[in-house]
Amino acid sequence: MKISKNRAQKFAARLRYSKEGLLPVAATDAATGKLLMLAYANKEAVVRTLTSGKAYFFSRSRGKLWKKGEISGNVMDVEAVLADCDDDALEYRVEVRGKKQACHLGRGSCFVEKFGNAAERLAIAQLAGIIEERIAAKAKGSYTVKLASSQKLACAKIEEESQELVEALQKKNRKEVAWEACDLIYHALVAARARGVKLSDLERELARRNRKR
Repeated sequence: MKISKNRAQKFAARLRYSKEGLLPVAATDAATGKLLMLAYANKEAVVRTLTSGKAYFFSRSRGKLWKKGEISGNVMDVEAVLADCDDDALEYRVEVRGKKQACHLGRGSCFVEKFGNAAERLAIAQLAGIIEERIAAKAKGSYTVKLASSQKLACAKIEEESQELVEALQKKNRKEVAWEACDLIYHALVAARARGVKLSDLERELARRNRKR
């Protein structure tokens, strides 16, 4: 994503900055929607981001503009920039390059601690993010990597899991249906990603179908 400097400046000028000239920016994974990090940007950082397609922020501790990944190599390609309803906060939807580590501690996301009921759930977008990370890392011994590297195995597992889900729907209880459905969803996401199809591609296709109904 890149736009002209004139358009970028007009967009940045309309935003409502704090008295320090900053506003918060949430960086999310464009493919999965996962929250990766929270930082701050001034007007110049917003313009740089929009015109370059790379994520720029303003460091409050160092007092200067910085490009994400300029040292680590984990550059953020920005696919979209969204302003909230009050124009005082932004969301950068990004794809992380390099080792795909958004956090300076070497993690995929800065947000890792979980409390409350949400800690007991894993969203489809989060699952897709985990699959992305494991395939990118090419971890030795990872079942996800093994599955993604063998189309024959992936297709065989999808066929197997489909049959098991049908059997569960016909003969088993709610818990068994949920178990088998999860197996099928996981294997389908891995197989699709191995063919270059991301969750965002599936979401766009679902949206296209929904518009026809």
